[in-house]
Amino acid sequence: MINFEDIINHQIELLRYAGKNSDTFTVITTLKKPYSKRPPNFIHDKIMMELSPYMVDYIVGIKEWPGTYRSGGSHTVMLTYRLCKNSRYLLEKLENWYLPLKNGLPEDICFYRKQRPWFGSVSHEKMAFMWNATESDLTNLENLSIKFSIQNK
Repeated sequence: MINFEDIINHQIELLRYAGKNSDTFTVITTLKKPYSKRPPNFIHDKIMMELSPYMVDYIVGIKEWPGTYRSGGSHTVMLTYRLCKNSRYLLEKLENWYLPLKNGLPEDICFYRKQRPWFGSVSHEKMAFMWNATESDLTNLENLSIKFSIQNK
């Protein structure tokens, strides 16, 4: 578990690090009407428009993603984006990803290495996690003075 307040305070540095050490990232949004439109409309379309060239996939009706399980919600969508220099720049340019409700952003940003989640958040619960953290990941947290606990390395 990672101290969420520390993440909020160091979000740019963390986005830079995660962006350089990940292949893709996901965020969670919601469909907006008309629901039958393909590709679908999302409530965060205007904000996410700049990232659209980097979208590689979306899953409509997702019920489970890193750190979260939902029993309902057929309008929940997970968007997957590839990471590159340009998409990292756009991530950093937007408001704090760890305060999505305040900033009108999609929730629960999660970063992936080799198609496996390694750094994710459950923003409405103010929780963040690292899975299979490397020494470099932990050193980065320490260098930023971000408090964390290791449950099983």
